[in-house]
Amino acid sequence: MAVLTNVTKEEDIQNLIDTTVKNYGTVDILVNNASIMDNMAEAAAADVTDELWDRLFAVNTTSVMRATRKVLPIFLAKDAGVIINIASVGGLRGSTAGTAYTASKHGVVGFTKNTVFQYAIAPGPIKTNISASMGNVNQRGAAICRTGMSLISRLGDPEEIAGAALFLA
Repeated sequence: MAVLTNVTKEEDIQNLIDTTVKNYGTVDILVNNASIMDNMAEAAAADVTDELWDRLFAVNTTSVMRATRKVLPIFLAKDAGVIINIASVGGLRGSTAGTAYTASKHGVVGFTKNTVFQYAIAPGPIKTNISASMGNVNQRGAAICRTGMSLISRLGDPEEIAGAALFLA
């Protein structure tokens, strides 16, 4: 089952949870995995725009809080449930992406650390379509950010992250 959800809209997140409960009777696992990138052109704080900052935080950070807030009453009522937040190596270091992305992922890590019902997965670069959210990539900014990426010299496969998420669940 798939439920089209704009994670920047609280009503869409509520619909996702409600639809899941309607179809399955409950929610057992929440995986917060929605994410977009900045364009590396805004790699430095002097270059980041309010519009980009707000957009990245809405998708990358606020959606995590909202989805978590929506499932916690379900989990607390049945004293069971798992929340897995997919952060990023960008949430652990300050040099893997632009300012807004890095700050938003640090927010996810901080939120996760503050919520006892959650587990974090913080992968390095993974073969996904996340780069489709970027346009007009600043090559200088991208080159600088790559120097802070994971120590693993290859792109990870989505199945590796899915396997870790399944194990944690």
